[in-house]
Amino acid sequence: MAIESTQKAKLILRAQELTFTPDINNDYYLTVKLQNRLTLDDIASEVAALSTRQEDTDEVVRLARNIFRRMMWFLSSGYSVATPIGSLRPTVKGVLTESELTSSPDRSRLTLGVSFSMSDEMRQALADAELDVEILKSTSGPQLYTVVSAQDAQNPEAVTRGEGVGVQAGKNCIIRGKNIKVGGTDPQVGVTLTRQDGSEAETFFFAPAELYPNTSGQVGFIMPASATEGSVWSVTLCTQLGVNGTLVKNLRTVSMDDFFIVGQTTTPEPPSGGEEEGEEGQEEDPLA
Repeated sequence: MAIESTQKAKLILRAQELTFTPDINNDYYLTVKLQNRLTLDDIASEVAALSTRQEDTDEVVRLARNIFRRMMWFLSSGYSVATPIGSLRPTVKGVLTESELTSSPDRSRLTLGVSFSMSDEMRQALADAELDVEILKSTSGPQLYTVVSAQDAQNPEAVTRGEGVGVQAGKNCIIRGKNIKVGGTDPQVGVTLTRQDGSEAETFFFAPAELYPNTSGQVGFIMPASATEGSVWSVTLCTQLGVNGTLVKNLRTVSMDDFFIVGQTTTPEPPSGGEEEGEEGQEEDPLA
């Protein structure tokens, strides 16, 4: 799948009707259409294919892994690291009392992480990319916007201020969307999480009885305690409920366009309008 270096990058944007402004019928908000998730092996294969020295893919992978491992060591030692994509630096969040400063810090009171700031080269690469827009008409079916911690769902202003807590293992989190109440008699009805990184695709399924809240605007579940910090997850929702809350004949299954990351705060989704959080819409369902 080698990509020629002379070929321009193309960034596909999705335009969704902005129903938050009912007095305006021609405004849209944009999201990025994600392509396949690439691994280090995929990138190394591209580097090897484009190389004039005909490097072996396995050798490129070995060198790249060694580079990233050294980067991780230096970041864990307090260094900042500049790359062509951007700069990374270690961060810490937490509050300790004066008496706690005289002994080894309680790690359960601290959150260690890595922040990222985009480089000028990356900004230029985005500026050089061709843009293509896909128009998505509003739909009456389920729409998944984002996954956030229960705390961030209740305090979106804090997220906007950069004070969000992010999804945490073993804690309640919320899927935000529209027409997403989960219900029905089919055993497939529920929420499925699938890990997108790592060597194994872990999968967790939540039946309707395990979801709280479970409304048209919010569906909650407990993030598995085994989910590691920084792990990447997709979410799929399946329901038999129509917009008006009645059972429909066919299953409605939808996957969120973006992934969510354990420990990372998600930016608030664009307003969808039309109904208050937790209320059931009463519009006619054409697919019922």
